[in-house]
Formats: sequence, C-alpha cells, structure tokens
Amino acid sequence: MGAPKASNLLAVRLASVVFVLVAWLVLAWAFHSPKLELLPTPWRVAQRFVELAQGQLAIDVWASLKEAAGGWVIGSALGIGLGMLIGRIAMARLLLRPIIDFLRFVSPLAWVPLAVLWFGIGYWSKTSIIVLISLFTVVVNTVQGAMSVDGDITKVSRSLRLKAGQRLEVTLMSAMPDILVGLRYALGAAWGGVVLSELVAGDVGIGALESYGGQSFDVAQIMVGMIVLAVLGYVANWAFVRVQHRLFPWIVGNR
Repeated sequence: MGAPKASNLLAVRLASVVFVLVAWLVLAWAFHSPKLELLPTPWRVAQRFVELAQGQLAIDVWASLKEAAGGWVIGSALGIGLGMLIGRIAMARLLLRPIIDFLRFVSPLAWVPLAVLWFGIGYWSKTSIIVLISLFTVVVNTVQGAMSVDGDITKVSRSLRLKAGQRLEVTLMSAMPDILVGLRYALGAAWGGVVLSELVAGDVGIGALESYGGQSFDVAQIMVGMIVLAVLGYVANWAFVRVQHRLFPWIVGNR
C-alpha cells in the first residue's frame, strides 16, 4: 500500500477537527447551567480569547515562553553534561547516579515552595522548576545513550589517536539519538512545569491566567489558557522536529 495522498490527510484532519467541535458543542449544551457556565461553547471561548488578546494575554504568553525556553535550555545543557559524565566515567556513575535516581522521583510540585523561598515570586523561581524537570528527563536518556555506545567505536577512536575533544564528539554523536528523545520529552514536560509553577507561585503567565480564571469562575478564560498552552506546545514540538531533521538527518533515517 502506498502512502496516503496529501489531500486525503487534509480531509481526515479537517474531519477530526469538526468532530471535536461538534462533540464540544454537544457537551456544552448537555452541561449548560443558567447559574454557572461549566463548559462554554467554542464560540464563547473564541470571544473570551479576543477579549484577553486585547489586554494581558500577550504579556502572559511572553512570560511563559521565557520561563519554558530558559528552563529547558539550562536544564538540558546540565542534563547532557551530567549524563555524559555518568554514562562514560565509572566513578561518576557510582557517586552521582544514586543521587539522580533518588531526586528524580520527587514531584516538581514539591520543589515549588523551596523555589519560592530561595528565589521569591519571579522569573527564577518558576524557571528553576523547569530546569529540574528538564535536567532529570535529559540526564536519564543521555546516560542510556552514553552507556550503549558501541565499544568498537571507542577502540577505533583510540587507535586513530583522536584527541580527547574529538573522542567526546564521537561519543556524543553516537549517543545523540537517545539525547534527542530526552530533549523532546523535556520540551513537552517544560510546558507542564510552567503552568504548575505559575499556578502556585505566579502573578503573570499562562498558569496565572488560568488561576485567575478559576478564582473568578471564568471557565472560558481557563479554556483559553489551555488552548494557548496546547498551541504553543504543538508549535514547539513541530519546530524541534524540523530542526532535528535538518541537523541530524542520519538519525531521522535510522529511527
């Protein structure tokens, strides 16, 4: 069987969107209450989006973008460094892996009060949560990739008398498929961490937007935040995949 045509794929996707909207309308009518809007219609959510877009929404989106991007970059860099260290050096693995395996099971929510005490309510208190989430996600995959590097590759690198930096580059490229999986998972988890930290300790951002909506019983505002978050996450994942295809086509072809 050949690959489906682009027109067929578009039709299927449009049909799925229509199905979701129809199901949403049916549920909105089913849960309709004259006292409290438990599930607003798509039209009502669109109206609320326009209202918010004329005010604070852009500021909230920009704040969450900065927190997610900053935390993901810092946490990923630390995760790759620690992962390569643990995966390739036995003593580092003996000393550090038990600590990583212990701390990564602590819920991100448990770190929020500590982050607030250390950094206050601001950019770094929320970004630090994303750093932790990204670090633990990336380090586990990096360790797996570094430990699974073919021993023959290491022997060849030594026989060719490559410099330490060149040998590290060879090992890093060999572990890159697992590292990329960790980076992509961490990118998705970063958005969840943003909302989590902003719900608890935020006065600006998408999480704060949803929190204010809950306090004022504005379900449409909460759903605007959810949809914006989903769109941003989808775009970030799409961009990551495109960059991966461009920089590492050999990995895409083999996985």
